[in-house]
Amino acid sequence: MADHYKPAIGKEGSSSIRNVDFIYMINLDKRPEKYQSCLKKLAPYNIKPYRFSAVVGWELSLDAINDVGLKLTPDMTQNLLGTVYLSDDQIQPMDATIREIGQTYYCHRMPRGSIGIVLSHLSVLHDAFKSGYETIWVMEDDIEVIRNPHLISDYIEKLDGLVGTDGWDILFTDQNTKDQTGKYVYCNSYAKRPNFEPRNPNIFSLRKPVGRNFFQIGARYGAYSMIVRRSGMKKLLDFFDKYKVFLPFDMDFYLPEGIKLFTVSQDIVSTDPRALSDNGRCGYLTNKKR
Repeated sequence: MADHYKPAIGKEGSSSIRNVDFIYMINLDKRPEKYQSCLKKLAPYNIKPYRFSAVVGWELSLDAINDVGLKLTPDMTQNLLGTVYLSDDQIQPMDATIREIGQTYYCHRMPRGSIGIVLSHLSVLHDAFKSGYETIWVMEDDIEVIRNPHLISDYIEKLDGLVGTDGWDILFTDQNTKDQTGKYVYCNSYAKRPNFEPRNPNIFSLRKPVGRNFFQIGARYGAYSMIVRRSGMKKLLDFFDKYKVFLPFDMDFYLPEGIKLFTVSQDIVSTDPRALSDNGRCGYLTNKKR
């Protein structure tokens, strides 16, 4: 997997906040306006995240897609509905029943853009881990600032006080993902993988108050803004190294055994549900077949 991680280049010039070693924002080179929009939202708080040049899933080679995806072996669950990519110029996912040994599969209708997002997040985590960071803030480029982001520094201290510095792996700075009307969309289960079965499927419905400001959760959708501890970086990197890419990132990050997830009880930085996305459909790529 690490062979396909993109390096973080030119990390000078960004700023951070108290209790956070480094701030990343994932942004496609073809969408500079989205990064600039986020900078304007954060500027009143003197926060300037490092712009990580996202992996462009739409431009990945077939070799890369086959290398990072799940390659079926005889011991894996078969006959699930999945997706295959069979040529470099195949843009749209092709439906396929998961049954051919040696073929690389993704979940049903997994677009190239989502593969790029997974690799972008893993590239950020890999850079942070090898840089020796203990705590990072990772954002995607469709954020909405709801409350003063510097509250995050205080909330890190509060969560440390409640569960211990080693008692959490990821703290999301909003409660959950939202639909286009702004309503929360909750996740209480998990999507199946041919090569992974959780020990306790009931854990994904966990939603337990912790103090006044947090919920401990078992699963959620959306990775728009999250504080990741070094322990969380390692759990995620190890999981994908072993099990490969199969699902969108926000349907996989809660699967590693023992990962400890928390959300704030009131949104601080969340997602703009109206923001343009290139994950499921590439809005700027015109020189390839569709």
